[in-house]
Amino acid sequence: MKPEANALYEVAAQHVNRILGRRAVSVRRIHHVIEQAKQVRRSGGAFALLQYSTELVHRLFTPEEVEKLKQSPRYRELSHRLIDLMVEEQVITRREALMLKRAVR
Repeated sequence: MKPEANALYEVAAQHVNRILGRRAVSVRRIHHVIEQAKQVRRSGGAFALLQYSTELVHRLFTPEEVEKLKQSPRYRELSHRLIDLMVEEQVITRREALMLKRAVR
């Protein structure tokens, strides 16, 4: 894992936890999710990865918490940085990253 990845994971975890007012994610959990995502992608392809990510969001956060995160001023910035990191980690392709970035508002 690259040092910049750890730094970004730390910033993202702190931001999410501060917005939600609880310890919802940690750097360790983010690492675990990335490794699981790689495995899901290898074994099931892009569609399986999409299903995994959707289920993960529902497991980690309530619908109200998801809305809180989306309203955060740093939501777009951090989302885009994490998407770029997923490309570096070879979880998604650059083309998929562009589509995801367009979807993040």
